[in-house]
Amino acid sequence: MRPFGSVAVIVGPLLQVVRGLVIAAVLIPFRSILAARLGWLWLWLLFIGIGILSTPAAAPGSLEGAVYSQLPWWYHLIGMPEMLVQTLLFSVLTGLIARHPDGVMAALPPVFDRIVRALVVACLSFIGYAVVSVIFAIAAGAAVGSADNLSPAVQGVFVTPLLANGVIAFFASSASDSRWRAASAVASYAIGAVAIFGYQMLVFGSAGILYALVAPVLPALIVWLASNRRHRDDTTAASEKEGAVSRTRSAR
Repeated sequence: MRPFGSVAVIVGPLLQVVRGLVIAAVLIPFRSILAARLGWLWLWLLFIGIGILSTPAAAPGSLEGAVYSQLPWWYHLIGMPEMLVQTLLFSVLTGLIARHPDGVMAALPPVFDRIVRALVVACLSFIGYAVVSVIFAIAAGAAVGSADNLSPAVQGVFVTPLLANGVIAFFASSASDSRWRAASAVASYAIGAVAIFGYQMLVFGSAGILYALVAPVLPALIVWLASNRRHRDDTTAASEKEGAVSRTRSAR
């Protein structure tokens, strides 16, 4: 495999867009099957049978890989859980989308929409921490892609802020008052600063005060913007619903 810091690996995520387009193109003729009650199961079995076990290449986990490669049996088996879970989730989501073309979230209880939004905000806030960390690393002349920076001890500094921002975003999504949304951003910043400073003191024995104060700024801004977007979406939906009711009354 190519090294972690190679250009190909960095550009690799863009390939997922191409893969998604290819998979979508070949699944379009089977939309009616995927929309059936067990459509997700047939798609998953197709993945297992053709995409994993009987792939034309002698890939790890495939029958040809077990015969033609010199890889040990444990190497073929160790990747199976990831492939099975990944294809299962894809099949279930594809089946839901096929059965609900107007939107999966509309067919689920409102709490699921809040959970998904909270997960997205938490992930975006993590990106915010990553951007600030890279800027600080470059300013300090540190190697951004070194193994030390990717160690669990270093990455663990973001665990508490990540979870906190997800919880804050979940509760902020139901707040209609702008003061509550501003309080959510303040809480995100305060928890992030205290968590980063405390973690660095406990794990590394010292803490960078400037980093602890600056790192949570962008994630807190993301939480605030996401809350505002949620409020605008709710306001637009309420306006459209009110307009529809008014038009119905006028027609009568």
